[in-house]
Amino acid sequence: MESKKLKSSQVILYGFFGMFLNTFYLMFLAYFRLFYLTNVLQLSTGIAAIVNTLSVWGNVVTMLLAGVLIDKINFKSGKYRTWTLVGGIVMGIVFPLMFSNLHLPQAAAGVLFVVLFIIQSIGYNTLWVAERSLVGPMSSCAEDANNLAMSAQQASTIAGVLFGLVNTPIMNALNNSYTLTALLYGLFILGGTIGIFFLTRKYDNAPAKAVAKGPAAKKSSFGNTVKVTGGALLVFFLAMVMNNCHLGFFMTLLAYFTQYVLKDPKILSLSVTAGSIAGLVGAWLSKVMCSKIGKKKSFVYFSLLTGLLYLLIAWIGKTSIPFLIIRVAIGCFSVVGGMLIMLFANDIADYAEMKTGVDDSRATIQSIAGTSIRFGTALSTTIASFGLAAVHYDAANVTEPVIKAITNLMAWGPAAVCVLSAVIFLAYKIDESELDKFRAEKAAKRAAQQ
Repeated sequence: MESKKLKSSQVILYGFFGMFLNTFYLMFLAYFRLFYLTNVLQLSTGIAAIVNTLSVWGNVVTMLLAGVLIDKINFKSGKYRTWTLVGGIVMGIVFPLMFSNLHLPQAAAGVLFVVLFIIQSIGYNTLWVAERSLVGPMSSCAEDANNLAMSAQQASTIAGVLFGLVNTPIMNALNNSYTLTALLYGLFILGGTIGIFFLTRKYDNAPAKAVAKGPAAKKSSFGNTVKVTGGALLVFFLAMVMNNCHLGFFMTLLAYFTQYVLKDPKILSLSVTAGSIAGLVGAWLSKVMCSKIGKKKSFVYFSLLTGLLYLLIAWIGKTSIPFLIIRVAIGCFSVVGGMLIMLFANDIADYAEMKTGVDDSRATIQSIAGTSIRFGTALSTTIASFGLAAVHYDAANVTEPVIKAITNLMAWGPAAVCVLSAVIFLAYKIDESELDKFRAEKAAKRAAQQ
């Protein structure tokens, strides 16, 4: 009996529930977090840098915790889909609290922000890992997995376009209240997790039962998973950390770059929107290139190209129009790395299952993928935050050396990490043809049991 591929409606809804609604939260957090600390809570640059750094690194730790929790704790209502709902509930409650200004002393305000940030990170990271772990159970072939990843990327990109258009009107309608805006975006996520919960009940309606087989199954553990992948998991993690570093530089510094280098603050929303629209083209282009030359080569080539584009910011991107053109190109080509992370993680999880006969570390592997994103953005955010402090950034007196430092951080930092990610990933080795055969056999067995 042949297994049925996912319907287009299922693929689209997965992207809508899983990433479209989440993106408003992600972009609001990325673009306004540091600005909120310095300009709303009125924290000094040094304290804001410490708070921001503790927050993002706490996010890294909670991402690893999320994978372990999901792999170890099952629910009768589903191994993965129930965790998405749990995470959504946490987000709906805690996220608006994090952006509530209680007019506390600087130290107290900073501590409270970090604590709430970590709690909401646990909620979001748990639902993020669970949603991406569902790619395996939902997919009967590599095409299903590719379509789900593409849907998530395109949904995120479309939401990014809308965010650039509607965030300012939304905040104006809410009297520029960060609290109410965060509440709205938190409710978006909660609604999405409810949708995912019902969408995937056919594929994840009971705790997964591991059936070990073969010599490797005698020692079923995450350590064994690392061993059987032949180092691919480590290479993947390091390359994705470097690849995602460019996001932390860009998102943290964009408000400062448009304000002081371009001297055109209004260009911020336009650059976000233009970059997101370009991402739609990039998502389509990445699918075409992956089909023609494979996922690995696509990742390497596009990472190198993205690094070169960032360098152009330092050379010709110091005025609005050239910067926008470069931003569009970066938005187009950098999207490849983000889209492929889920696919590479799913490949590694399937490969580990194929070699051990046990599927007991899928969520942990997806959490490692998520950690690479968080780790990369945390690392670059730390560098950018303390870089501003090191050059004595003061909103009341921004000097030419500070403006030059902002430009260098915006261009040279992302360029270096993009090139490094490409070089590291050359060592990644997973036999995709072997995986395709395994997936086909697994899907046929599942179809025969239904």
